[in-house]
Amino acid sequence: MAKTLSTAVRVGVIVNPIAGMGGAVALHGTDGDASEQARALGALPGAEERMQRALAVLRREHPAAIDIVAAAGAMGENSVCASGLTVARTVGVASNTTSAADTRAAAIAMRDADVDLVLFAGGDGTAADIVAELGTVITVLGTPSGVKMHSGVFARTPERAGEIAAEYLAAGERRVSFETEVLDVAPGEHDISDIAVARVPHATAGVQGPKVARPDSSEADIPALGADIAASMTAGTSYILGPGTTVGSILGALGLEGTRNGCDIVANGALVTVDASEETLFEHVSTHPGSVLILGVVGGQGFLLGRGNQQISPRVLSLIDDENIVIVAAQNKIDALQPPQLHVDLGRAEPYLALQGYRRIRTSPTRSTVLRITH
Repeated sequence: MAKTLSTAVRVGVIVNPIAGMGGAVALHGTDGDASEQARALGALPGAEERMQRALAVLRREHPAAIDIVAAAGAMGENSVCASGLTVARTVGVASNTTSAADTRAAAIAMRDADVDLVLFAGGDGTAADIVAELGTVITVLGTPSGVKMHSGVFARTPERAGEIAAEYLAAGERRVSFETEVLDVAPGEHDISDIAVARVPHATAGVQGPKVARPDSSEADIPALGADIAASMTAGTSYILGPGTTVGSILGALGLEGTRNGCDIVANGALVTVDASEETLFEHVSTHPGSVLILGVVGGQGFLLGRGNQQISPRVLSLIDDENIVIVAAQNKIDALQPPQLHVDLGRAEPYLALQGYRRIRTSPTRSTVLRITH
């Protein structure tokens, strides 16, 4: 289909305005009724602001003309206007409530408008809805805004999304893209499913890889590491255990059953709180100085924070001493990271100063490695 707006590059913008709301309140997504539950628990939307940040960088890095086709209102138009860019065309009708059907309809409109790139804000569910309509015909790029972001379609931060989009669009006929997996976890399930294939930009700024399972070859080290950490826990100290199977091995060594996808608080060999919210973590750490935070690494992505553990917020981190942050991972998971770096996305533009530079990662009771944390 020939372009009809102008000869400028054309970008479609779609925002799932409720994406990510469940993270801080210990809901593992905002699908279905979870968005209303999140609001009732005091959660605030953040996807529009994150898209605005991405678009502001795109505006700065790609000063040439851009025709923007935006979903109406909170689904894209608001973020475009707030970034200082201009909407050439809106699709859909602005509404206070949005659904997966609205996301799919917007994606169809972007396809019909023959956009060069669809830039969206949301999580794995949003990615799945968009790619269900676009397949690999249109290149897409996710501004990370959801609770679950296992898919390989997301930039590491909103600012990176803007940089990647600008680089891709500026390349013109030399644009390079590649296919990657869209992954998701069904409500109430633990296993990640490969549900679609998307096309994303290839850019030097880097798109995060899809989450991958821990390789089996280092499997024996993980229970041993969990047992070693469990045995070293001191009476009277609170331990915040993040999500993931590696950290979960500590619970297994203690004979406790917590949550694989959330954050648990353990003290004196017992569970204090299962699947704690951000508010609960903050209140607990506020009254328990010296608390220890134990984090795993997301396989294939290298994320410590910002992917499924949004409960661990900047204000929670501000109350945890730097030496009390422990990172654990299987050695094969570390070896598979390309590039060999760790990442943090705490939902704000400025980096969290305490989590920078090089950090030790424990990979077995007797071994550790060191990697640099980037933002």
